[in-house]
Amino acid sequence: MKTLSERSVFADYLIKNSIDFIGAADENGDIIEYNPAALRAFGYTLDEIKRVPVRELYANEEDYIRVTTALDKYGKFVGEVRNKRKNGEEFICFLSANVLCDDDGNTLGVMGVSHDISLEKELARKLEIQNEKNVQLLEEFSALSRIATNVTNGVVLTDPEGRIKWCNESFQRISGFSTEELIGYRPSEIFPVPHFFRDEFDELIENAPLLEDAVQIPHYRKNGELYWLLVESTPVYNDEGKMVEIIEVCTEITAQKNAEIALAESEANFRQMSETIEDVFFLYGVQDEEYEYISPNSTQLMGASPDFFYEGNNYSQQYIHEEDRHLVRKGRMEIANGHPYDAEFRILINDEVRWLKERVFPIRNEFGEVIKGSGVVSDITRLKRDRELIDAQNKNIAESITYAHHIQRSTLQDEQDVYNIFPESFLFFKPKGELSGDFYLMEHVVTDKKERLPVFVVADCTGHGVPGAILSILCISLIRQTLTHKRINSPAEALDAVRNNLGKLFQPGETKRVKDGMDVGFCVVHEDLGQVRFSGAKMNAHLLRDGRWIELKGSKQHVGYSETPEPFNNVIFNYEKGDYLYLFTDGYVDQFGGGKNKKYLKKRLLRFLASIVSEPIQVQRELVDLEFHSWKGDEEQTDDICLFGVKLP
Repeated sequence: MKTLSERSVFADYLIKNSIDFIGAADENGDIIEYNPAALRAFGYTLDEIKRVPVRELYANEEDYIRVTTALDKYGKFVGEVRNKRKNGEEFICFLSANVLCDDDGNTLGVMGVSHDISLEKELARKLEIQNEKNVQLLEEFSALSRIATNVTNGVVLTDPEGRIKWCNESFQRISGFSTEELIGYRPSEIFPVPHFFRDEFDELIENAPLLEDAVQIPHYRKNGELYWLLVESTPVYNDEGKMVEIIEVCTEITAQKNAEIALAESEANFRQMSETIEDVFFLYGVQDEEYEYISPNSTQLMGASPDFFYEGNNYSQQYIHEEDRHLVRKGRMEIANGHPYDAEFRILINDEVRWLKERVFPIRNEFGEVIKGSGVVSDITRLKRDRELIDAQNKNIAESITYAHHIQRSTLQDEQDVYNIFPESFLFFKPKGELSGDFYLMEHVVTDKKERLPVFVVADCTGHGVPGAILSILCISLIRQTLTHKRINSPAEALDAVRNNLGKLFQPGETKRVKDGMDVGFCVVHEDLGQVRFSGAKMNAHLLRDGRWIELKGSKQHVGYSETPEPFNNVIFNYEKGDYLYLFTDGYVDQFGGGKNKKYLKKRLLRFLASIVSEPIQVQRELVDLEFHSWKGDEEQTDDICLFGVKLP
């Protein structure tokens, strides 16, 4: 057994050689001691740092005030702060500081222990960014059916004033309230807020229902149980830029919050911190490789007790996965050569695989010789699993989109099939991504008089990506059905039929909720009569004759749900041989670019098409492509594009 004196010497040695930053200031706030790890981190010598005001060690005034206020008010501070090195470089630390008093309660000074968490914060930031990308991809999959109801997070949809319009089953389970009890109310009107959070909550909702940043909010469930939510708000805007809805994603963090509160309320002295912190700290001799100290929680985190290490047992041989042992051996050699090392490896405990991260730094004597290694071990099992889950989700999403792309392409004709029906034509079809909400259809239709007439259709289904592609596949199928239906004898009747049949595909009541639809132009060319028969749904046809544009106007309603649907109209126009007829979706004209990041606009497109009409038809297609890429430049493509031009026979 070590004597009390020996333990004191050992504690002093441990502080000096700890990889954590340990410092002390007197009752006047002047620095009196910083351990070597802290001096290395901040870049000062001990004499230099004693002359530096404490506030200059903080990257910003706010953090300094936050720490000093907590020390004055509560006698302790536990949390993240942003520090500043001597060279001005900023880094993030987790700090635990306490006011030290004598037996009579007189203030002696302040002692603090911290460690650099910059790498952990950066990794968390990258994971957060990746999660945001995954959420965006998953939202595309669920856009056609609104918000998925089977996610574990609570999801709430409110109007701009914050009144609840919809919530999923997970939110009902978390809060204990049913949909009927929630709809029409603001969260502040129905959820009891604990008294200790009342002022903060009132400040949050004072200006607007939209929370600018993710916030942690405590509530009481319907049964009176206290719980915590992490709430993230996302506004939804219409085409005019007006906010129409707010989506709130609510993650229950009660367990994490309880753990956080428990940690904040724990006794804040060095020994208790070193014994209760999740990571394992250790100190070992480089020459004899004997452990001089290891945290008591090594049993829980590493599977082996401190005595296991003190007795000289081979941890690597008994616990570390055989494929990873070389990583630790290589790391210990790096320490012996004076270089720090960082390694991730697997251990096996009761046939369970656990991932650990070990970071070790060399400790030198006054002659510069490496005599010890000081390290910390962290459990990164959950982090590894999260990475694997993200990778798997990304792979599944990519495979699903690729498969959907093959399905959609199988419903569209090859360009050669288009030219077989309309020899003097060109097609410029450019989806924004792998999937498209735009589509085209060129076929022959046989009339009741046995006339075989060419037909071309250009359409834009609401949205792009997965939702638009699903709707486009449905609409292509419905349009094809109209081409063989004996009772449909005009483009307008075809659009009426598609609208009616589209509504029948949804369950009763779903039609009103699914307001997505299709903008479409439907043309039939009757060469013998010299006529074009056209019907449009929020799409017009444009005919070019001798440099002059003639617009064939369609209906102002789209093919989809409408409170007051009206029959679509036919436009019959007598054309002249050599006229050009164009149909196009809004993707081309809405493209941003041109150096000033402005829309291309329809007026510019018509002027450009008129300028190239004398060129051979396929040259026109190439020029349309070049014009688009020249305008777009480095900007992202705005929307799916489908443009069809034909020289009328």
